[in-house]
Amino acid sequence: MIRSMKSKIVRLCLLTAIPGLVFLVSGCASTGPLAAQQANYTKDKVDAHGLFSENCATCHGQNGRAKTFHGRLVGAENLTDAMWQDDTTDEQIMYAIRTGPRAMPAFAKKLSPSEIEALATYVRAFKAAPQGK
Repeated sequence: MIRSMKSKIVRLCLLTAIPGLVFLVSGCASTGPLAAQQANYTKDKVDAHGLFSENCATCHGQNGRAKTFHGRLVGAENLTDAMWQDDTTDEQIMYAIRTGPRAMPAFAKKLSPSEIEALATYVRAFKAAPQGK
């Protein structure tokens, strides 16, 4: 009887927690209309700031520090961290955008190669961002 009750409680917790977690994490995967509009643009014509706002800021924050609700929930990378910036290559940044490490969604099918390259360049701009709040 007790085992049956524990099993029901565990199932109930899973049934309520999993959809909630999926909802929270899915906030990081929203691809807005800008991605489709710029799909055929060259890297230098892509509005990387706009793409970042639409696709990345939910977790990484507008300032790249990942101090957002979603960012804390999924352990998003602080893109302003000097050590991370020094230790991470442009190729690694583009690979992460394409494949989505850990809880980060993959954008290979949502963004064009030029958009991904422009985003990697934009992420590099966070290196010079002053630390703080």
